[in-house]
Amino acid sequence: MDFDGVMTKLSRFNSEMESEANDNIDERVFRRGHGEKSSLKREAADKCIELLQALERNYDCILQHARPSDDVAPDDVLPETKHSQLMPSASSYNHVLHTLAHSGKGQRVAAEASATLDRMLDRCRKYLDMTKDPPLPLPPPEPTIITFNSTIHAIAKSGAGSSGYMAEEVFSKMEEWHSQCRVQNESDENRSFYKGVAPDPRTLAVVLDAWANRDEVKGFAPERAESILNMAINRRRAYVKSVRGEDSDSSYLDSEVESDSFIDYDDDIIEEEYVDEELATGEDDVQQSAEAELEVKEEATDDSEAEYLQSKESCGPFLRPNTVAFNTCINTWATCGRGRMAAVRTQELLSQMEAISESGELDMPDTIDADGDIDSDESSFVDHSLRPNARSYSMVMKAWANVAKMERWSSEDAAEQCEDILNRMELRGASDVSVRPNLVAYVTTITAWSRTKAAHAPSRAEHILNRMIDLYYDGNDVELPSLEGDVEHAKHDAPFNAVITAYARSSDPNAAERAFAVLERLEVSPIAPTVFTYNAVMDVCAKHGDPERALQTLEKMQALSVTPDSTSYDTILNAFARHDKSGSADRAWELLRQWEEDRAAGENDTFIPSQVGYSAVINGFAKASGTEYGGMSTVKKAKEVYDRLIQQKEIGVIYGESDPVANSCFLNCCANIYGTRAERKEALILAIKAFEEMKRDPSLHGEP
Repeated sequence: MDFDGVMTKLSRFNSEMESEANDNIDERVFRRGHGEKSSLKREAADKCIELLQALERNYDCILQHARPSDDVAPDDVLPETKHSQLMPSASSYNHVLHTLAHSGKGQRVAAEASATLDRMLDRCRKYLDMTKDPPLPLPPPEPTIITFNSTIHAIAKSGAGSSGYMAEEVFSKMEEWHSQCRVQNESDENRSFYKGVAPDPRTLAVVLDAWANRDEVKGFAPERAESILNMAINRRRAYVKSVRGEDSDSSYLDSEVESDSFIDYDDDIIEEEYVDEELATGEDDVQQSAEAELEVKEEATDDSEAEYLQSKESCGPFLRPNTVAFNTCINTWATCGRGRMAAVRTQELLSQMEAISESGELDMPDTIDADGDIDSDESSFVDHSLRPNARSYSMVMKAWANVAKMERWSSEDAAEQCEDILNRMELRGASDVSVRPNLVAYVTTITAWSRTKAAHAPSRAEHILNRMIDLYYDGNDVELPSLEGDVEHAKHDAPFNAVITAYARSSDPNAAERAFAVLERLEVSPIAPTVFTYNAVMDVCAKHGDPERALQTLEKMQALSVTPDSTSYDTILNAFARHDKSGSADRAWELLRQWEEDRAAGENDTFIPSQVGYSAVINGFAKASGTEYGGMSTVKKAKEVYDRLIQQKEIGVIYGESDPVANSCFLNCCANIYGTRAERKEALILAIKAFEEMKRDPSLHGEP
């Protein structure tokens, strides 16, 4: 049986399922639960672990019979094995770690990854403690740089509350093993079975990623991640200066020699409780980098592996932080939810990376022999680049866009910051394609402007769209911006949609006309509008009092074979329901019933009734009940809609977690009634009954 071959397939199975889930929005929601695919990924990891343990047991049999000992009790004697060549390799452990990284979330995954590495190290140490003779069998494999990095990567992806601490512990084990091997080899050249490995730039990046992925405890993570990054920078800077013969802070070099550990655990430590919860994390540069490392390693021959490990011998503790490390630290601040302060920190880190990149202060002199340079590894396994890329700038822009979202009334400067960064990207992108603005950069800047209350926000957003068109369109030659980045439903229509949304949020009386002008530009461009485009245009109509035009837009998209989604129908209902005109709520209710009938007759399979749509119609009647054309008849119609909603939920047409919005809208309808005292009393009785029903069955009506 080809154990490594089977483990490779299990590893790739989990990786492919994860990739498929990332490409499918519905699957992202599905895999957060305990669905079938989630169980399959966990089962694949368990099978991989079982295979590794079988290989370890077989090796233990070989080892015990090759080195008999009088100290072994009769009951502990292992049976002889016929498979004398069947033993685990470093790749066997790497496959287990890779499979664990894709198996799910939580403390269990992190603990299993750490335990796998510990078991590997323990077996190596026990082998070293054995008597010198005989020299057979072959020693158990030692962890490679890929093993250590994959362990930290699995811990980081687990999202466990203690993942940051666990990642640093693995880092320490790496340094400790490297030191132990060096001492062993110096004291006994005949027993130099192991060489150990030192951290590389990716190791630093995955440790930072472990802190970045702790979503529920962001209060401590950004400071710790930045502290680790700054320690790496300071030690590297001191090392480079010492090599160049310049004055340097020897304390960084001395502490490195004394502790033999890169991370200073007493540096900027903040007390914090461990939080063992399952946290959701997104994909980033670190994951792609770690997986690429393992995939290349899988294809390597024994000779190439030896050559790769030999190249790692030149790596010392004074490693040079790379772009991924900086990006991970920036992302930790950008996603920590601290608003303006976090945005300022991301911008400072970006400026720091730009300054270090331009100064070259962390680069070794060209005159230094390759054997003495820790960056001499020329293999494709390690990315030593240290300069901002499009992702670096985009994450800083994301932080400022969050400020615009949180500070709606004072966020114009946040949008200005986003636009300034976009200007820098366009300027640098003229000579460096890696910094050229991608889709997420434009969408983030436009969105930041759309979130402000500035009167000129929509025009600024459209100006940015025009800049993108000027940059990427050249006559008939169309080069679309890269889709890299974190934009929901990211397609090339996203910048256009964001501009339309800016008009939807504005008070400009000509907003609807401007939105349709943007739609027309998109329709005649090589980029086809999507359902999200038309939904945004219908939302403009809804918010600017033109429901009939919104309905015409729905009919137009259907004629163009663009399939509406639930948001499309809900937006139309909301457009009529919020319109301050007699009969608008009745028109919304009429449309809802018509769509239901068409669906039942098989004439409209795109419409799916939703709680949102029903709540919008009831809210329309609530607005109308307080007007002269409202009254008790309006309350009764709202009750009819509400009863229909409950009926649809009872028969399973509308599913999902219940919310109290519809009930609250109906209560408002009763409370706002314009009518006689008798009518108000009748409405009050209906309201009390509805509230009692909600308390009696919150699973159906929603929690009060």
